Amino acid sequence: MFHFDRIQRKLLLIMGALILILSGGLIYSESKNRTGSPPEASAAGLKLWEQVPESQEIPGDLPADNSTQEANQPEIIQIYITGQVMRPGVYSLSAGERLAAAIEQAGGCTSQADLNRINLAAKVIDEGMYYVPAIGEEAVPDLPVTPSSAETGSERVNINLADQAGLETLTGIGPVKAQRIIEYRDQHGGFQSIEEIMNVTGIGEKTFENIRDQITIR
Repeated sequence: MFHFDRIQRKLLLIMGALILILSGGLIYSESKNRTGSPPEASAAGLKLWEQVPESQEIPGDLPADNSTQEANQPEIIQIYITGQVMRPGVYSLSAGERLAAAIEQAGGCTSQADLNRINLAAKVIDEGMYYVPAIGEEAVPDLPVTPSSAETGSERVNINLADQAGLETLTGIGPVKAQRIIEYRDQHGGFQSIEEIMNVTGIGEKTFENIRDQITIR
């Protein structure tokens, strides 16, 4: 009986020691996980998150940027084309378009047009005046482009470009005379000189002297 008690005590001591060893191992493992490096998956996730700035939003369905679409729309300009085209007048085009496109909008050239004397590849500009000469025409106006009064530094009215309201700002020019000026320039391909305005019915030397310093053709 005594021998059995000794064996029993030894077994209890061994079991107690094993329990202590196992408990210590578990405590050590838990302490290491708390103070050591995070698991690979967690560390990888942390590194990936650190690469994203705080202000950056997570990609998703973003609304369309209307400002970008508006910025991509071409600027619309207006030019005046006259001479040997089917329909002389003022036309709207996109900025950067060529003279050939302006002529096409004006119905194309007449059979008398001399296309060898103009540059069809020239880019048109806003408020520009373009003249298509006739074959055999000796005096071709220097009108590939007519700058605006702001560009020339002058406040004179361009009688080749001004609309009726603009022409009516001239001394002694009312609605009737302004309309006659427009009809004359459309029929004759524009004015070659400011003196030519006296060819318009109702505009004589006296009227011309009153507006001489108020008008220009360029």
